[in-house]
Parts: sequence; structure tokens; C-alpha cells
Amino acid sequence: MTNPVIWLGLSILLLAIGLAALVCVSLPALIGLARAARSAEKLFDTLDRELPRTLEAMRNTGADLSGLADDMTDSVHSARNIAKQVDHSLHDVRQQAHQAKRTTRSVAVGFRAAWRVLTKSTKSRPRRRSPVKPPATKPSPAPPPTPQGTP
Repeated sequence: MTNPVIWLGLSILLLAIGLAALVCVSLPALIGLARAARSAEKLFDTLDRELPRTLEAMRNTGADLSGLADDMTDSVHSARNIAKQVDHSLHDVRQQAHQAKRTTRSVAVGFRAAWRVLTKSTKSRPRRRSPVKPPATKPSPAPPPTPQGTP
């Protein structure tokens, strides 16, 4: 077994058997890879058809949301202005109510004073004029008694 041709032939035979085994083992993997490539191609075709419409719909939705956000901002500003106006109006109403209360009290006090003056003047009017009496004087105290034994 020292003949190099035999060794060469045996080596080529082993190499051929190894390559055949490699092809047999890798064949199912290559078939699976081919299936995956076809499936990916179908997915890319579907995405190519559907994705532009989906992206356009998303752009439109984004624009609609932006418009709604602007409208909402305007509505919030409008509501804030209305709330300020209502607050200002309430403040004015309070001031007017306070002024009306003060005026009503003043008118009521004026009517009471006028009523007192009118009713007092009719009751206190004398029919005849009576003479004015001088004020009564108090009697002056008597001098203290003098002791008995002194003249």
C-alpha cells in the first residue's frame, strides 16, 4: 500500500463521498431558503401595494388630528375669554348690587327720618300757646343749726 495512485484514488473517492453528503444535507436547507425567499418576495409585493395607501391614510389622519388640535386650542382660548368675561360681569354685578343696597338703605333712612319729622311735628304742635315756665329751682339747704350754748 505504498502506491501513491491508490492513495490518490482513495482520497478522491472520500472527497466525492463527502461532497455528496454535504449536498444531501444542505439540499433541505436550500429548499427551505428558497421557500423563505418566495415568501419574502410575496410579502414585499403586498407591502409595495398596501403600504403607500396605508402611509397616505396615516398622513391624512395626522393632518386631521393637527386640524382638530388647532380647533381645540381655539376653543380653549375662546372658553378662557368667555370665562374672563363672565368673571368681569359678575364683578360688575356685585358692585352694582352693593351700590343698589347702599342706595336702598339711604332711601329707607331718608323715608324714616321724614316720617319721624312729619309725625313728630303733628303730635307736638300745640293748639294753644302755653306760657313758658321758668325752670324750677331747688331750695337752698338750710344753714346748719348753731350749738346751744353759744350766743
